[in-house]
Amino acid sequence: MTNEVKRNGVEKIAREALSHLTHCNLIYISFDVDSMDSSISKGTGTPVRNGITEKEAGSLLVRLIQHEKVCCFEICEVNPTLDKENLMAENTFEILQKVVSQLTN
Repeated sequence: MTNEVKRNGVEKIAREALSHLTHCNLIYISFDVDSMDSSISKGTGTPVRNGITEKEAGSLLVRLIQHEKVCCFEICEVNPTLDKENLMAENTFEILQKVVSQLTN
């Protein structure tokens, strides 16, 4: 997935995902912070090297949340006991703010 995001860009990935879900009545988005690169996602149980950036994650989620079939959104796998210097929480909060901002527009 990370290589696809880097190669194709967030917009194309979002279009393809939503196209794949056209048969669904409702879409529930669950964003696992493990998908972000381990340099910014240390406060999680399974850090991943070469994961997506906070900017890519935020842009993808903002694009997906715009779809009228989205009924719910969650962020999971933030582990405060592993989050040294509160970096994971801060990055995740930035993403959450972008998504909420989109919902209020």
